[in-house]
Amino acid sequence: MAWSSPTTINATEGIGTTFEYLNEVTYFWFGRMLLIAIFVIFIIGYLNARREDYTGAFAVASYITFVLGLLFWVVDLVTGLDFAIIIGITIVSSVILFVQKRNDF
Repeated sequence: MAWSSPTTINATEGIGTTFEYLNEVTYFWFGRMLLIAIFVIFIIGYLNARREDYTGAFAVASYITFVLGLLFWVVDLVTGLDFAIIIGITIVSSVILFVQKRNDF
């Protein structure tokens, strides 16, 4: 497969064309790594606010990654399999969040 050249990107169409090019030459790893980075950033941010709430951090990060992953899937930055994995992680985090016992009262 011949790679397209970076000079073929029409920068006047916005940053989306640059992302499409990066996704093409990295076999969709650009979109995957972007979602992993978003997931990690939100986990770290949540844990800085609430130190011991790991299940809450996991749930919040997975919900936000799900929403952004849905958008990325629509614009073809991640594959269907990647989005299915994101859905699975979101389901697992929801189950863990709803099953855990809390002594807040």
